[in-house]
Amino acid sequence: MMEGERSLTYHTVTLGPLTRSGLAQAEIPGEQASEVGEAPTSRPRVVEVPAGLPGERVTIAIEEPVLSARRRRARRQAPPRVWISAIHEASPLRVPAPCPVFGTCGGCQLQHMRYDAQLVWKREVVVSLLHEIGGFDALELREIVRATEPCAVPWHYRNHMRFSVNREGQLGLTARGSHRVLPLSSCPIAHERINTVLGVLARHVNPRPQVLVRCGAATGQVLMQPAPAPEVAEELSQAGIEVHTQAIEERLAGETFRIRPSSFFQTNTAQAEKMAHLVIEGLLQDRAVVSVGASSLGQSQVLPEPAASERRPVLADAYCGVGTFALLLARYAARVYAIEESPSAIEDAQWNLRQVNNVEILKGKVEHLLPTLAGQLDGLVLDPPRAGCQEVVLEALLQHPVTRIVYVSCDPSTLARDLQVLCRRQTTYRLLSVQPLDMFPQTSHIECIAILERQA
Repeated sequence: MMEGERSLTYHTVTLGPLTRSGLAQAEIPGEQASEVGEAPTSRPRVVEVPAGLPGERVTIAIEEPVLSARRRRARRQAPPRVWISAIHEASPLRVPAPCPVFGTCGGCQLQHMRYDAQLVWKREVVVSLLHEIGGFDALELREIVRATEPCAVPWHYRNHMRFSVNREGQLGLTARGSHRVLPLSSCPIAHERINTVLGVLARHVNPRPQVLVRCGAATGQVLMQPAPAPEVAEELSQAGIEVHTQAIEERLAGETFRIRPSSFFQTNTAQAEKMAHLVIEGLLQDRAVVSVGASSLGQSQVLPEPAASERRPVLADAYCGVGTFALLLARYAARVYAIEESPSAIEDAQWNLRQVNNVEILKGKVEHLLPTLAGQLDGLVLDPPRAGCQEVVLEALLQHPVTRIVYVSCDPSTLARDLQVLCRRQTTYRLLSVQPLDMFPQTSHIECIAILERQA
């Protein structure tokens, strides 16, 4: 067998549970070679199968490269490519996936799963991680972790797409585990305005390496980079798309935000509306504020008005980005501190917060600035990156407890780790609730909003 030649084998298996990345597990019986060119072993091998569901009887194909001499010396091997070649017994949870490249594309993992089942699975993942990593009691979690808040329309929700461009100038998304571009003319999770752009660009040769397209779901404005060629811009105009190249505006919860190519902004505007309500209710639950209630989530784009109060709280928005939560909280607070280190995000936040006078933007790392603030805060929004909070941030919150914390997380594993520090390693805080929010239907990604209060 030539070096670099790929070996292809087929196995009929019953699929096991989904991994946390949304792939089904398959156990290959013993007497299989663990690596091409090595002697067989009696140990079973577990592989991850895209587009599979637990309990299904399927035949899978496994394709893996022969180890090159260099990789063999380094003891490194690229993961095998695995796919379902035949389904013998389908799960009752299976539905047809609308995307022709689903299972090959790395963007979605759950298009083949009934949407109600996706929501149940995501809640189960959150409960499992809070128990295994966070150390929370399984029975207690039944009450704490709410049902996953669904997305009313779980398709065409993404307002931000970054397409790769291959050597032929075709744009699309990359195949799972590779840099190979899968040319596309539409994507079922992209906003329809973005799909209009994609349909036009698919007829042209596009500049490498990438094309970014963003749209305002509430405003209809479209941002592209790099700027399209004049003939492409004309074709887009005829399709009803006027292209912006520097910035667009989006409306969220009654406020207007500027979005530039580098800005972080939630990719699902409808679910971001729900998030805004959940964050504000969670932070100000015991204060004089007109409650929207869970049943009205998403029904109105305008946040509730603050009721008369003797004293308004001092709040902070840590990892504030473009100032989304800081602006939405300003109407309820005596003062809001917005903490951000990215110069680009700070520039956006300054524009977005230009008309409010009770928000102070603090430039720097949260781990450096929060310890000096925590003692004077009544409430805090933590919205860290996927890696979660630095230990020094958590230590500051233990040394200077805040009355209430709303932790917005895009990774339930790091959320569980941080909650273990705040609520279990020391009992400074009590976990009141965790609300999974389906910001990314058809994918394995899970957003959560956790509410903590200081122990008496």
